[in-house]
Amino acid sequence: MKFKGYLSGWSTVFSFTLRNQLCKKSYIALTATIAVLIFAAVTGLIIIPGAAEPDEPTLTETSLDLVTVCDQTGDFGDTAWLDTDGLGLFGNTEFKYSSLSPDDALERAGEYELVLLISRPEDSYVLKIVSPETTKLRDTEIDAFFYHASGMFRAELIRRSGVDPSLMPELSINIETKSPGTDTPDVNPVDRTRDTINMVISYITIFIIYILVIFYGQSAASVIILEKTSKLMDFFLVAIKPAAMILGKVIATAAAAFMQFTIWVMAGALGFRLGTAVVRSFFPDSEIIDLINNLSGLKGIFSPAGILIALLMIIVGFLLYCSMAAIGGAMASKPEDLSSTNIIFTLSVIASFFLAMYAGGASGMVSTAKWLIYFPFTAILVTPGRAMTSIISVPEGIISTGLVAVLAFAFVIIAGRIYEMMSFYRGNPPTPAKVFQILRDSLSSGRADNRYH
Repeated sequence: MKFKGYLSGWSTVFSFTLRNQLCKKSYIALTATIAVLIFAAVTGLIIIPGAAEPDEPTLTETSLDLVTVCDQTGDFGDTAWLDTDGLGLFGNTEFKYSSLSPDDALERAGEYELVLLISRPEDSYVLKIVSPETTKLRDTEIDAFFYHASGMFRAELIRRSGVDPSLMPELSINIETKSPGTDTPDVNPVDRTRDTINMVISYITIFIIYILVIFYGQSAASVIILEKTSKLMDFFLVAIKPAAMILGKVIATAAAAFMQFTIWVMAGALGFRLGTAVVRSFFPDSEIIDLINNLSGLKGIFSPAGILIALLMIIVGFLLYCSMAAIGGAMASKPEDLSSTNIIFTLSVIASFFLAMYAGGASGMVSTAKWLIYFPFTAILVTPGRAMTSIISVPEGIISTGLVAVLAFAFVIIAGRIYEMMSFYRGNPPTPAKVFQILRDSLSSGRADNRYH
């Protein structure tokens, strides 16, 4: 078969279809509207949390005036053990031992006072800090006193036990015990990070592919049957080969989809940059800035060649799904038939997802099986992440991408044959088994080859 003549004219169909797609008012309006919404949403998601974070200065002193100690155990008759204040936060705080009941002490507590309850229900002591409902103390002040009381109480118990304080560092040494057979090989932190990023990128790739398929998969099938519902069928069959027409339409549909999707991604990136700049200027101590700075340290994990392979895989992967949708469009004689003819397309998308998740060798929630990069339908989902993080080599990524591209081209050729055979077909769409039978009969006869020589 001479593909030069067989596919001649596809570029003309491509330019014509792409121009019509880009000039549609609905296409322009949808692209602009969603781009503005994405820009505003991403900007808001960065600025609002950063501005909402309270500016908590470093605590240097507290407004705590009085702490009433209610010892229900009777083991502590004073509050001397609370007086040591290494941080200087409670220099103006008074500690008072009380024989009142906890309820009475809490009822008498003021706005800047706390009640410390000491109990011993079994063999261990329990410290409980209670504040009145009218308290004006901040949570950070209450937490600071909690840590102070816990530390001082432990120190008091050690002092009463008679243990030499100088021995405490040795007594506090951590002891790690290992039983035979539990040794595990050390895992490189970089490898662990790379595996985590691979899992995240795989999910992002799945999300991108599914968004593209949901938004544009049906469009790829719809443009294929456009001439079947008009009087241009005879003209197209004489002027251009069906495979060339389908190739041009599939690539044009995919190009329009990627242009639109790229604009949306750029809108999100601009919103992210604007939001980050605003937060850096007005809220430099925000936790979001720290998170962004930490993420920027992961740049060294990605390789430029891997990023290029990942982008190419997403492009040819989407073309593969579009070519499968084109087969459904070639089988249909009217738009209403697409729901039944695209069943193979739908099932392949679902099956690819489950294979990528549960095909063995799972790490986290994404399968790490090696063969997935050589199976086109799963390679679309797993190869981008593995290529970007250098889990697979550049030649492996090129082979994986090439296999997907070859299968996409083969589907276009198959769609062209089906389109020609079904051009004048009327009635219910044929079953997949019937289509395979027609294809086999067409390939076994010499008429198809002679036609395109």
